[in-house]
Amino acid sequence: MERYIEALLLTARWLLVPLYLALLVSVLAIYGLVARELYHVAETIMIIREAELVLAVLSVLDLVLVANLAVMVAVSSYETFVQRIQTSDVARPEWLGTMDAGNVKLKVSLAIVMISAINLLRGFLMDAPAERLPLMAGVHLVFLASTLTIAFVGRIQGK
Repeated sequence: MERYIEALLLTARWLLVPLYLALLVSVLAIYGLVARELYHVAETIMIIREAELVLAVLSVLDLVLVANLAVMVAVSSYETFVQRIQTSDVARPEWLGTMDAGNVKLKVSLAIVMISAINLLRGFLMDAPAERLPLMAGVHLVFLASTLTIAFVGRIQGK
């Protein structure tokens, strides 16, 4: 009975694969959003203000960060929890095989801080209501403090 339960538990890790594939499919949706943003810039290039262009670039940057995050989490989680990925040395990213759950948490936290900073800058550039900016800055500071805490705990655990 014990071996059966252990085998079942180990096999259950394959239930995670569709979730990782869903993350990768979400990257395709991000392509659509980036294309829409670039199309908007292209059709208004002659009349767009500098601040609007900066906001469009920030939106694309925000989406690229989310796409990077989705791919990194999907690949590193698959390798950590399901099975090692066997590739040739040429196709193997440098970080593959070095990301454990703690590293992934830190990378996700850093990406959230960067996305939060971009959104805070976007709010500032778009002249967000005065009462909204302190709230946005406070949320950003919470994300930053959480990331620093995760990094600190990871560093302590590493020693």
